[in-house]
Amino acid sequence: MELKVEYISNIVGEEIQDEYGRSMGFLVSITGDIDGFVKQVEIKVADRSVERIPVERLRVKDGKLMIVPEWKYEAIKVIESLDRAYRRRKAVESVLSQGDIPGEVIETMKRRLTEEIKRLRVRAEEVKSIIRARINEIDDETLRLSSAIANLQVLYFSGEVGEKGYTHGMNQLRKLKNILEEEKSDAKKVLDRLEKILEIARAPEKYMKTARHAKEEKHAKREVEAKPPARVPSDDSIVVKIEE
Repeated sequence: MELKVEYISNIVGEEIQDEYGRSMGFLVSITGDIDGFVKQVEIKVADRSVERIPVERLRVKDGKLMIVPEWKYEAIKVIESLDRAYRRRKAVESVLSQGDIPGEVIETMKRRLTEEIKRLRVRAEEVKSIIRARINEIDDETLRLSSAIANLQVLYFSGEVGEKGYTHGMNQLRKLKNILEEEKSDAKKVLDRLEKILEIARAPEKYMKTARHAKEEKHAKREVEAKPPARVPSDDSIVVKIEE
């Protein structure tokens, strides 16, 4: 997405969150090109380091600047590219059926698209591994979170942690638990989308044949329905036999 430096310059120094409401740190600097568009931003992470975030991973929602998780950004990018390549391949087939363009021109286009789809499929498999790894990380984080909740409850019920500390700590733990659940659900949905678009990219002929077969069946059915029914003699018919 394109953002003007002036658009976000007034929030330098403010806290920046990701799509799930987690604090990513504080916006401390902006890098822009000569035309005034943001190229990347620098986020100070928990008084430890500065992380550079490319503008492609920034989103504006409800007037707030947010950061898209890297796994989701990479997944959406490859999904959109595969979908576009698949639609172009179908368009090339339609152009070929018109017969107006020389076959060698169409074959060159098909070959380029095939190579591009192969490259995207390889990248899609890599992104699938990244998403699955993130889901496993979330499961590990959730397990540690459950342990922290249990420890806090034990300390509270044993009288070693007061009401105020228990309430504040539990609120933070529950908030994180909800965030992890939301991200995991989102990751599974994106992974499902990625697998579906990969299935289409792997076997487009199957879908094209299915559609063509359905069209042929529909056409054949119309032809049958259009034919007048065969005339069947009624019981009152008189049969005349002529003998020589």
